[in-house]
Amino acid sequence: MQMISQLHDGKTKAFAKHCFESSSAEKLRAAAEGKADSAEMKHWGITEGQWEEAVAAALADHEAGE
Repeated sequence: MQMISQLHDGKTKAFAKHCFESSSAEKLRAAAEGKADSAEMKHWGITEGQWEEAVAAALADHEAGE
């Protein structure tokens, strides 16, 4: 999880780890192309930008084969 480990914000990193562990690359790719999930943002206490950063990091790590 090289990209995830580079995230500085704790909440963003925790959400990224959750995304990586619970979602496939295909699901993350679809999420990245759509709008940020407001329910997830509220649940995790993150902003839209943090959500996008976490999903992108999790997707990058999936695509890197990690």
